[in-house]
Order: sequence, then C-alpha cells, then structure tokens
Amino acid sequence: MSSAVRRMWRRLGQAYTRLCARDDAAAHGYTVPTGVWACTRCHQPHLELASLNYHLRTEH
Repeated sequence: MSSAVRRMWRRLGQAYTRLCARDDAAAHGYTVPTGVWACTRCHQPHLELASLNYHLRTEH
C-alpha cells in the first residue's frame, strides 16, 4: 500500500511540474518563455525540464 501511495504522490508532483508550473509562475509575476526553464535561486537557464530538475537535485 505504501509504495502505491508514494507512486501516486510522485505522479502528482510530476503532473504539477509539467502542467501548472508556468501558470503558477505567471500568477506570481514571473515570465518563462516556452522552451526555456530558469532556476529561481540562481537564474540559470535550462532548455529542458529534465535538466532543470537535475540542476535542482545536484546544485541546491
């Protein structure tokens, strides 16, 4: 049961990242152009979401 809950929680997090992150950024006054992701801590640009996630895991 706990592995199913963890899997669901991970999928919800991924869905938020893919679907709602740009809308959330716009609501907070940030502009992120299509195809470019920027780190909120160091403002380093990334062309893919996977590279941004890797950057956040390793650098922050």
